[in-house]
Amino acid sequence: QLHQRIETKGHDEFAHLSEAINNMTTRLEQMDSSRQEFVSNVSHELKTPLSSIKVLTESILLQENVPTEMYSEFLRDINSEIDRMTNIVNDLLSLVRLDYNGAKLNIAETDINKMLRDIIKRIKPLADNKSITLNYDATKEVAIDADEVKLSLAISNLVENGVKYTPVGGEVSVSLDADHQNCYITVQDTGIGIDEEEQSKIFERFYRADKARTREMGGTGLGLSIAKEILDQNKGSIDIKSELGKGTEVIIRIPVKK
Repeated sequence: QLHQRIETKGHDEFAHLSEAINNMTTRLEQMDSSRQEFVSNVSHELKTPLSSIKVLTESILLQENVPTEMYSEFLRDINSEIDRMTNIVNDLLSLVRLDYNGAKLNIAETDINKMLRDIIKRIKPLADNKSITLNYDATKEVAIDADEVKLSLAISNLVENGVKYTPVGGEVSVSLDADHQNCYITVQDTGIGIDEEEQSKIFERFYRADKARTREMGGTGLGLSIAKEILDQNKGSIDIKSELGKGTEVIIRIPVKK
């Protein structure tokens, strides 16, 4: 009965114990609510492409003498929906692995400059396809202790988002700076931006600031959740500044190697 609370009176040990139990119950209630919402979101996200596949398949099966062109078009649409489901499942598996294996990080000295150059090289063809200028600027050579594979995944997600949500002919800039305690990676784009009211929710799993547009672009609503989870595990942090219609700036902080 997570909705129930203990009435507390006075300031003795029993009152402190009752208050602690109430606080724990509140947290358990919030966790249970989050779990139910997460399961509901997963079901909805998987149901949408399944419904599309069902409609497309029935459209072909219930018609006679279907033209070859229609077969080809519908099969391409079905293939696209399967790809979307695969992306959702892969991102869910990434979150599950992070949740259960977060303590099992492969921490090693990592050349953050090389990592960022490799990420830029990998994502540049995506930017070129949209005539987007992808810049990289580093003021210092920086070494950190981190799980390189997971951290590379997190930063790649953020740079890809910048390219994905920036219109044709725009610009995405990645920069690296550091002081004696932390290194700072900034990903800045000239994209569609995020409404101020939405910014506090964007790290929630499956949350989308613009659901229709995100689905259209192939987003699963899990990329930012994965990035934040990885940065938390690597003792880092992530902050986002954005203005609707003017672009987004993502600032990542990670402790430098002592």
